Amino acid sequence: MFSPARGKLGKGKGAGLQSPASASPAVVPHPSPHKHSPVSLRGSASPLFPWSSGSPVNPRTSLSPEVLQKTSSDGKEPILVSNFPQELRNSFLERPALRTDPGIHGGMDGKSGLSWIIHGTTLHVWSHLNKRALQGCAVLTIPTHLPAQDGETADSVFSEDWLVSLVEWPAEEQNDVSFVKACKSAGVVMCHRRTLAVAYWPDVFKDGDTAVVTLGPGDHVEGTSAPVPEENQHTPRRLSSGWTGSSGGPGGELLNSLLTSVIPGGAAQACVAIVARSNGELWRYDCCPLGITRQQITREVAARPDVGLIAFNSSCARSMVWRFPADKPQQGMRQLLLLTAAELECWNIELGPAGKASRVWVFNILGNPETQKDLAGQKQVWLLDLQVDDSGNFFTVLLASFSKDRLNSSSFMQYSLLTFFDSNPPHGEVVRKAPLQVILPKARVEEEDVLYSMRLRIGGKPMGSAVILAGDGTATIAYHSGGNLKLYHFDLAWGAGKVLDASVVPALEEVETSWLVLTEKSGVWAVPERAVIVGGVEPPERSLSRKSSSREETGNDERQRELNYATNRSALDSLDNRVPRAAAQRPLHDEEAEAIVGRMFQQYLATGRVDSAHEKLERAGAFEREVEMNIFARTSRVIVDTLAKHWVAGGAGSAAVMAAVSSQLIEKQRRHQQYLNFLSISSCHEELQMKQRGAMHAIMEHGEKLAAMVQLRELHNVKAQARAPVSGTFTGSGLQENVEVSGALWDTVLLVGEKARRNNVMLMDREKSEVFYTRVSELEEFFACTQQHGTSIIGPEQPVRIQAERLCELAEAATSAIKAAIRYRDSQSSWYPSPEGLTPWYCQSTVRSGLWKVASLILDLKAEASVSVPSLVPKLVSWLEVVTDVLLDAYAGAITAKVEREEEYRGLQMEYWTRRDTLLSALQRHGKEVADASVQYVHDEGSAEQQRRSVLKKMYPSLIAIARRHAGYQTLYNICSDLKDMDQLRDLMRESMGFREGRFSHYVFNQLYETKKYSTLLQFGQEFQEELEAFLQDHVHLRWLHEIFMQQYSSACSTLNSLALTPSMPEGERSIKTLVKRPRVRNEIRERRRLLYLAKLSALAGGEMAGGEKVSKIDANISINEIQEVAHEKEVVSDDVLSPLQLIEAFLKSGDRDLVVRAFEVFAYAGDSFRSSNRSLLEAAWLHAADQDNWASMKDVSEEMGWSDEHYWLTLQASLLCQISARCYSKNASYYGSPFQDFLPLFESDRTEEDNPRILKSETAATSVEAILRQHKDFSDAGEAMLTALRIGVSSESFDEKEMELEPMLDS
Repeated sequence: MFSPARGKLGKGKGAGLQSPASASPAVVPHPSPHKHSPVSLRGSASPLFPWSSGSPVNPRTSLSPEVLQKTSSDGKEPILVSNFPQELRNSFLERPALRTDPGIHGGMDGKSGLSWIIHGTTLHVWSHLNKRALQGCAVLTIPTHLPAQDGETADSVFSEDWLVSLVEWPAEEQNDVSFVKACKSAGVVMCHRRTLAVAYWPDVFKDGDTAVVTLGPGDHVEGTSAPVPEENQHTPRRLSSGWTGSSGGPGGELLNSLLTSVIPGGAAQACVAIVARSNGELWRYDCCPLGITRQQITREVAARPDVGLIAFNSSCARSMVWRFPADKPQQGMRQLLLLTAAELECWNIELGPAGKASRVWVFNILGNPETQKDLAGQKQVWLLDLQVDDSGNFFTVLLASFSKDRLNSSSFMQYSLLTFFDSNPPHGEVVRKAPLQVILPKARVEEEDVLYSMRLRIGGKPMGSAVILAGDGTATIAYHSGGNLKLYHFDLAWGAGKVLDASVVPALEEVETSWLVLTEKSGVWAVPERAVIVGGVEPPERSLSRKSSSREETGNDERQRELNYATNRSALDSLDNRVPRAAAQRPLHDEEAEAIVGRMFQQYLATGRVDSAHEKLERAGAFEREVEMNIFARTSRVIVDTLAKHWVAGGAGSAAVMAAVSSQLIEKQRRHQQYLNFLSISSCHEELQMKQRGAMHAIMEHGEKLAAMVQLRELHNVKAQARAPVSGTFTGSGLQENVEVSGALWDTVLLVGEKARRNNVMLMDREKSEVFYTRVSELEEFFACTQQHGTSIIGPEQPVRIQAERLCELAEAATSAIKAAIRYRDSQSSWYPSPEGLTPWYCQSTVRSGLWKVASLILDLKAEASVSVPSLVPKLVSWLEVVTDVLLDAYAGAITAKVEREEEYRGLQMEYWTRRDTLLSALQRHGKEVADASVQYVHDEGSAEQQRRSVLKKMYPSLIAIARRHAGYQTLYNICSDLKDMDQLRDLMRESMGFREGRFSHYVFNQLYETKKYSTLLQFGQEFQEELEAFLQDHVHLRWLHEIFMQQYSSACSTLNSLALTPSMPEGERSIKTLVKRPRVRNEIRERRRLLYLAKLSALAGGEMAGGEKVSKIDANISINEIQEVAHEKEVVSDDVLSPLQLIEAFLKSGDRDLVVRAFEVFAYAGDSFRSSNRSLLEAAWLHAADQDNWASMKDVSEEMGWSDEHYWLTLQASLLCQISARCYSKNASYYGSPFQDFLPLFESDRTEEDNPRILKSETAATSVEAILRQHKDFSDAGEAMLTALRIGVSSESFDEKEMELEPMLDS
């Protein structure tokens, strides 16, 4: 913005006004061995991090007035106050990529001496003026859930979406004596600019306490705002209605100001925060450690007449400041000054909880007669920012105005300061203190977003100076010297990155002190008063580069060196507004190196040889800068962006202009190739390839863009000739002179050229088309224009046929330009450096967005044309396929570069997948539509199907090629399904596609599974055995079929047995993943029996013996399943899979005598480990079985009635003890594992430790069934009967287990 030409500013440090590049790494230049440079005193530092251990710059952490006035450079250079805290340095080292993203945002608080920076998702707060406080940096994690809206969460990496304000809590008197007292307690309030969400840290410096209090955007809101009159709700007038206009004007709803204040006498760590939206809304937040409340401040907006300087709502908020310092509250109230689009409002804010707000007075700035007189002739005025001095009575306003030069009809911007004084506080009798102070009389035209990003700071030295901070990171100090305005631009030799904020040194008295600036890469620096005075220059004029000045004459030697360039250097001064501005004000050795490159190149063009060019350039430091900051890359850019030296007569699209442009493009191609040859002969190419890959890549991309621009020009000529009238048709010669006034490509060229002219007033006299074809390095703007204005270029009001022609022309232009660049890359591949981590220009987001816009327009127009003009559909689809191919290749290149740089790529990958599937599906659907239409009147089904496949085979090859390159699995599968071509499907499955997203074979398996084509799925097992086995790990109910098919009987046996014993999952416990991958099939008892018999068959087929361990285990499971079936028929248990423990417990509780006996059968079939781990349950089961018979009553009855021995024997035989003994201990007993006798003998007499080693030796466990029954209550009376019943059962041979036939069980 504040960007004068370099020649006028001289060579002194700080004389220039170009800003440092935010995206360029800071590099400390090496001193020249032939000439002493003050830069050499600074030492060397890491190219990425100037604060690394190699840097000898020592931070001045304890600041005093004496230190500021006595420096090693006599006050002519900025002074390093403090480096970044160690925590912030570590964050930069861990995430260096964020240093060039919108991921760094910061600010300074002049009163507390605190600085803060948001890096990624963390907020760092520290004191830049106190050494001890510097070591205690507070690192706060930003809650990422705060900006949630409609189920989405904003990415906290975009730090410009947050407003931050620091709250210094009152503290006791400090005992240390220093110029600046450390802030020991402070709170932080953050507010999201879009959602009004708030995060509040009550005390960031409290040890171990970084608790955050939050308030989401959807929480309760108290209070309402006054309605806005309809006449004030219209959209504000832009600087231009064209593409160059702003997209974020005053009618937006972003927060642009945040103020905080301590509540005096209130609760501990309680504060009030006031925020202002750009649409004029005011909101109040009451913050305390217990919570946050939000309330909208009612602000009445009355309709006001147009003052002649603006045409939009004058109530829109611009800036907001407290009128008086925080230590001067008046009865719990503070005054707030609100700057709107036209006025200055003063509000009283009650600081108590839920305090009221009332407007005190309003002053119409733009309606003031004196202001209108000063701004006479200005077409439009923007009030940008407001600052108040410490007394609270002097108000300084930064404003910008738009005007036109009547002589040459060129447009420019003017930046000024207005100062007002309240003559009767607090009633608001505001008068102007001084005339309008013009800071920059003629600057280039900026978009409104750039204007609104400017901030103003006052209060530093020299007295009356002001700092203007621009959104691009420039900091300019304006002051008056000898009645003339001077400007000083802050910059460091090695590049400090953006200036994030500026403040003044806190003083104990109300006096002006030196300026402090917080930089993006180099910490906090102080700017001494002498540095500002010595480095200040007069504001540059618009025509500076067109005519010489006295200052230019003093730099005659330097200008003479620059004139040796092979291309016109004045063209660089007029065109070079896109290169990072730090490149315009470079250290002296950069100028020398650039001059040497130009001189050597000129020598090569004249003689064809170079003399020790590499050594000279290395000594001059030409290989130190990266990417576009590199000297060689800048020279290459000058070659491709040079304007013609003389004006070309003719109107827009005239043959003379276009012929000159075409010849100039060819000449630039020839000159750029000569430049490459020069780099090769001078051995610079090898050096750049190895050590400066980014710079060499930028040089080669200039050649690519030249080739693309030539292709666009050739296409332009072809389209113009096609639209030219037939010879003799028209009689007017003028009609044939301007034949290119129509066409999508021509309209896009004019739009891009117009934007370039508006951004650089020095190009206002050039033709739009000439500017477009000249600015080769900015070819991405063509795609940006397509993305933003593609719809209007196509012309939705035109007939469908015209829209299709224009859209196809735009698609051809976009794709042919990129293909020409790729052809250049292929033909010049030996010149390129290693591509790892480098993103080609045609893979950048701007280009991808433009291509996607074209593809979206084709899809929309195809849907419309298929109804109205079907004949246009094939042409549209043909170009859609071309655009799809180029677009998907661009996404693949961008993702590859991110992966190689180890950057986060998943968001881009998801976008790539979504758009890939959308485009490929549309192309595939079109093929099916064409095939279906071709058989519409064929009645024979066989012939129709054959013809349909024939049509599809002709249409699908190109689509298959694209889908194969980009892993379009869905499209490939659908194509093979349409063609019913299993051979082609197998061929595609064999290819190694999908490195990160799964192989194609897995996708095919999943599709077959979802459509329940199980037989087709299993047929792939023999050819894709490993892949199918991996897929079936999540589908067990199909895996055993695959294993039997592959004759893996042992594995199939295990799978079937496991599947039969897997319980059905309850409805409430099934996860989403289980529902998707394992459909719930109720595992009924009969189904389990079938699976178990299949498992037994598999085991036998696999070579297992009938009495082997595996077969015996399966037989035991079959027996338990049969027992459960009996219990299920009695409605005692469910048919789901139950464990042996669950069955036994249910049987014992049922009261059914038969089930009590079967509980012991479950014990028998459950195995040794189960019986050992549940011994107490077994003992309880024996006692429960004894309880089922009335032993005491049986004894009494037998004695009374005189039972015979046979009757007594039959009665004992019917007891449960006898039945259990027969089933578990007889010769015919069935069990799994060791016999019951080995585990728990019936009688104490049977127990011998030598013969029964498995009997547990425990002091508490019973050693036999007899010992267990001795615990029964009736054993004393009927113990002999119980033992007799056991003996009858174990000796009984009548009990015989019913054998189950295998075949009937299988059939059932």
